[in-house]
Amino acid sequence: MTSTPVWVRAEIEYAAFGSYRVPDSSPSYALCSPLPSPAALRLALVDAVIRHTGSVEEGRRLFELVKAAPLWLAPPSRIAVMRFFLKRLKPRGRETLESTGSREYCHFGGPVTVWMSVQAPEAVARAFSWLRRLGTTDSVITCLPGTGNPDLSLCMRTMAEFSDDAAVRGRPVYTLHDLRPEARFEQVDPWSASPREAAGAVEKRIYVLPLVRERAGQNWVIYRREPWPMPGVGEEVSSGCCG
Repeated sequence: MTSTPVWVRAEIEYAAFGSYRVPDSSPSYALCSPLPSPAALRLALVDAVIRHTGSVEEGRRLFELVKAAPLWLAPPSRIAVMRFFLKRLKPRGRETLESTGSREYCHFGGPVTVWMSVQAPEAVARAFSWLRRLGTTDSVITCLPGTGNPDLSLCMRTMAEFSDDAAVRGRPVYTLHDLRPEARFEQVDPWSASPREAAGAVEKRIYVLPLVRERAGQNWVIYRREPWPMPGVGEEVSSGCCG
């Protein structure tokens, strides 16, 4: 571990479409966030480590490194969000039942960029390289880790950071989850924790994305990345929008 935190930078590429369901939205009418929640990303790293190493203890160690680490996320230059009407199979005991529902999917015009400030950059970068999905089971990804300071002008922000409503007008807003600073691994262990335990480990925050609507149709919308009017690369950064 290093004495001074290092910003790990990772580029996440989706193989095709990706879908991360907005927390608390109905499974039968699932709204999609263009960026995953901070909690989903942190827990995906823990899950990737456990699956790759076969060791729950390795996942526990990574959880302590990333659960409250400063984190920034930036969308690609363009994102298309589409709504599909799907036929689904729902488990019911030992059988499955046919049902229908609506779900949004995103098509990304480039990588989603993540920055995380940690004191064990090699271990966290390795975990990023093991990521294989983020969101639904068909949201397949690859991830290329490295290092570098975040460009804050391109990153998702919390609503609490804005005192002027004009700065966020026309930007998409989502309520997403992040881990509580006091969260324990036992609450989120993917192999043993109950849904009630996992719910106690997260908190809701309102986020604003640096996107504006470019075009839209009946069941689709294309967003264009629009930087915030603020300093970008090179700005002194000690914390994140998440953590």
